Amino acid sequence: MQRRNTIFVLIAGLLCAPLASWAQNPATPAANANLTTMVLIPGGSFTSGAPVDLGHQLCKKFHNGNCSRSWFADEQPIHTLILDPFFIDKYEVTQRDFERVMKRNPSKFKGKILPVDNVTWQEAKTYCQKLGKRLPTEAEWEKASQGGVSTVYPWGDEFESGKANFCDQRCSKRWRENQFQDGYEYTAPVGNYPPNGYGLYDMAGNVYEWVEDWYAKDYYRVRPHKNPKGPASGSKKVMRGGSWINYSVGVRPADRTDTDPDDRFAFSGFRCAQ
Repeated sequence: MQRRNTIFVLIAGLLCAPLASWAQNPATPAANANLTTMVLIPGGSFTSGAPVDLGHQLCKKFHNGNCSRSWFADEQPIHTLILDPFFIDKYEVTQRDFERVMKRNPSKFKGKILPVDNVTWQEAKTYCQKLGKRLPTEAEWEKASQGGVSTVYPWGDEFESGKANFCDQRCSKRWRENQFQDGYEYTAPVGNYPPNGYGLYDMAGNVYEWVEDWYAKDYYRVRPHKNPKGPASGSKKVMRGGSWINYSVGVRPADRTDTDPDDRFAFSGFRCAQ
């Protein structure tokens, strides 16, 4: 989903956003968990991408004229990929762990078990490398996000309240979806929503997640079918998963977003792979 103009709107909306604390809702499954746990994702084939016009139709369902078909053109064509087994973090990287490793915390929304936000692509990559890990490829991220199913969302074909942190009725943005309630205006503690089929938390929403790949709008048309690593070069990096500031359509496993690797957003974080 190519939304560079949307990213600018989101930044403008953040300028007046107050700081938030997870202390409003401190009870979360992650509170006493080992937040650096990794999950093995089995090797094999999976389907990448989304049907033509699906994203646009889902967007119009809640936002009428405030959707562009071009946002979703990079999700086609649907294709089959084969990946080797890999490990990926069970949770988004928290501020507690980021600060422990990197000795600083750039996040706008402070809280030890909130996801780290406001990080650049290079900072995310460096953190993972310091732990002997790496950023996931875009293909790895998408397979992990699906949770072993082929539905529109990891939980089914319809969006539901309480499954992911996005711009719901508590969100202060004008594009909020008042039909849904996720419990948080900004970031939520990691592990606060049900895991997907692989036992991974927050692959949908909360904060966008940096991946290793450079971005190319038409990459799916030329992508190798086995262990793709992304284009050899580019000017933008890929972020996946959507965030607390997004439409519900933006938290689908198929959704793609591109941005400058040096950008910092209060809605972007990451997790590591191995």
